Amino acid sequence: MNGCNRFCKGAILVFIALAPCIQTVAQKSSAEKFKEVLRCTADFVDYVLNDVDTMFVEKNLYNLTFRPDYSYSYEHYNFTGKSQSLDIAPKGVNALTFNIGWRWLIVGYSIDLQKGRELKEFNTSLYSARFGLDLYYRKSSDGYRIKRLYNEGQPLPYTGNGENALTVKQIGAGLCYAFNKRFSYAAAYGQSTIQRVSAGSLILGAGYNQQAFTLNHDAFDPLVKTQPDDALWFRDIKFNDFNISAGYAYNWVFAKNLLAGVSFAPAISYKRCETAYDERRSVDGCINMDFTTRAAVVYNNNRYYAGVSLESHTYGYKKSNLQITDGFGVFELYAGFNFWRRKK
Repeated sequence: MNGCNRFCKGAILVFIALAPCIQTVAQKSSAEKFKEVLRCTADFVDYVLNDVDTMFVEKNLYNLTFRPDYSYSYEHYNFTGKSQSLDIAPKGVNALTFNIGWRWLIVGYSIDLQKGRELKEFNTSLYSARFGLDLYYRKSSDGYRIKRLYNEGQPLPYTGNGENALTVKQIGAGLCYAFNKRFSYAAAYGQSTIQRVSAGSLILGAGYNQQAFTLNHDAFDPLVKTQPDDALWFRDIKFNDFNISAGYAYNWVFAKNLLAGVSFAPAISYKRCETAYDERRSVDGCINMDFTTRAAVVYNNNRYYAGVSLESHTYGYKKSNLQITDGFGVFELYAGFNFWRRKK
């Protein structure tokens, strides 16, 4: 009976939200009806994604936004076998991105400020008040330098060129949901709403991440591998990561139109790893912990906004003969403005 009551209440709310549109559409021509149906559908989806307590969260008054930003991204990879350990990291990537957004959907085009780098990258995001969605693809083999090489805990010298030691490919998607209607995820990370009163929320998420690594053995001096740790000196590794996360996010409104936001979401992940060596291949699976952290400081007066943000991801894979820890993060500095005011 309780389930039926909840269903009936939900159906009534949907009907109330769509009733004005149904009445309006019935009075117009076919072309006007089609436009009105699209507008009503978009408004309804926007209502579902941004179902908030308006005493705490102010909705955006505009349809479109334009936001250029500067970003600096970093990466670090550690591979540890039974006796040897290898650290590899590229130089940080400086990029200029031009973003265009419609309400809660944002896409961007990035210009890598390091000319000549072989980098393929795509990312897009959807941040509504209650939901956050990230999609990304990245592939690069340029600039991955050997930082440290250890044998039995002692530094091991290498005389190889140390350049382009690793090729990395990443593809993934992540979805998160905030439970508290008084909290807006987008106020800190999407700029499509404004947090007017401080509030926090439990967040629940799920994601998929695929990472593939190819180790370039030509970057190492052959003497380094006279007694190699077999598990460490792979050719290719690919792991598929399925994860479920639970964490907490908080937006602190410390002045008019100004907020500081932070979120932390540890995740339990299952990883299926395929490792290829010169003459053999192995497939393993394990359960590990991943971590995602975000922080931001934002000014937003509903027409103009500016801010800084930091996003960090850490992934781990651990088996008896091989451990992989990798992390990457992005620092952003941005400013933008909204236009095309919505009809009331």
